[in-house]
Amino acid sequence: MIVLKLTFPTPEGSKEITVDGDRITLGRGSEAELRFADDGLSRLHATIYRDGSRVWVVDENSSNGTFVNGQPAAPSGTPLKHGDRIGVGHRTEIHIWVSEAYSLQVEPATPMAANAAAAQQPVTPGGVSLVPIAMIAVAILMVSLSAVFIGYMAFGGSSQAVAQNTDPYDDVDDEDPEPRPSPGSTTKTNETGVKEEPLKTLPDLPKTGNTPVPSVLKGRKYLDVSESEKRQYLSERSIKIAQLIGNSSSDAIPAEALEKIKSFTDAYAKRLNVKPLGGCRFGDNLQVTYKRASENAPFIVKAFNAKGIDPIIGLYLAMIESEHCVCLQSPTGPLGMFQFTKATGERYGLRTISGASPNNPDERCEPEPSANAAAAYIKSLLGRYGTGAASVPLAIGSYNSGEGGLSSNLVKALESNSGLERDFWTLIANGEKLSKQFQAENFKYVPKFFAAAIVGENPQDFGLTLQPLSTYSN
Repeated sequence: MIVLKLTFPTPEGSKEITVDGDRITLGRGSEAELRFADDGLSRLHATIYRDGSRVWVVDENSSNGTFVNGQPAAPSGTPLKHGDRIGVGHRTEIHIWVSEAYSLQVEPATPMAANAAAAQQPVTPGGVSLVPIAMIAVAILMVSLSAVFIGYMAFGGSSQAVAQNTDPYDDVDDEDPEPRPSPGSTTKTNETGVKEEPLKTLPDLPKTGNTPVPSVLKGRKYLDVSESEKRQYLSERSIKIAQLIGNSSSDAIPAEALEKIKSFTDAYAKRLNVKPLGGCRFGDNLQVTYKRASENAPFIVKAFNAKGIDPIIGLYLAMIESEHCVCLQSPTGPLGMFQFTKATGERYGLRTISGASPNNPDERCEPEPSANAAAAYIKSLLGRYGTGAASVPLAIGSYNSGEGGLSSNLVKALESNSGLERDFWTLIANGEKLSKQFQAENFKYVPKFFAAAIVGENPQDFGLTLQPLSTYSN
């Protein structure tokens, strides 16, 4: 594990902190862990992540952007190294200090070995060993160099930014600042100050109307074809979904994962003839369930597009978390369409209350705010795991398991065999080496996401009279 320190100027001089956890958030408001009195900062402006030897920064859709050595941070995050400078707000600059953490392991010497070592040490004519003298000299040199470095950091930059761990902004407008032009950036902002990301063009997934269904079905519905044809269809559709959410090419889905996707897809497809249950419940009629999702889709599409994330991720997270029941409550407490706990909901901007329930709801039960919070949460997960076709399923899996749990299981899988790919399907293939909780829950989560997305983006193949969910917008 590396040591990560952040140094920044204050009116009292340079201040340095050590980042102990796997992330630290920067901003102006109470949402941020490290706060600066800079009116150019958004309330939650950026997040710095650390995972093993990797460090990177992700802009949290701030009004004025995040810059690394003068260049805008990449949408999926920019790697950081020792000596890099992060610029945020109008005048805040943070210096990155990264170093390996060394732990000296000294084996106790036997008397014979100790005597032999002592015999080989150079000594003065008076019999005094030179080694301790040399070590003292090196220590004095290191202290001197450290003093020079600290002096430079204290007096070498602007001293106008103030970092605080209390919230001094009770009298400050809660709104984010007006955006300022980013050097070298062509990103536009709309009148609300939200960055306008170019919307992604969907590939040739079937739409209602005149687009032909995949050739393997030959005009038939999914339930009407053979088992081998179902597997071929699901293999093709899974790759399409992986390409969409990862915005890149994708390898074939492993056979173990495809079988899990098939079991969930079969279960969804069979619900077409289920009698409607009434209310908002899991396991309802397939048309009723996806019709409800189509009514929530505009909020989700808008929220995820605003963060530069494919809306398919949000649409089908809500499907497997709550089947789009906007105020569903888990027996363990999470509430709403995206099943936020109270703490996580607050972290991503939702107003929550203690003891909230469907009969005493808070903002987790409101579709539009909860969609905005889910998009922010997923963006942070994508910043941690990456935005490629092999990485996005990791972010989706961590939505369910928590980042720490997923990371530890991923490390176990990768260490079990050299040459394994860093992706969720690696976890599936090495399940016997992972925790029982992961096997019981998370093995199902990502395949179920893919199954829900295949049904929702190819509704006519499953007998639904709807458009693909991702096409519903305001």
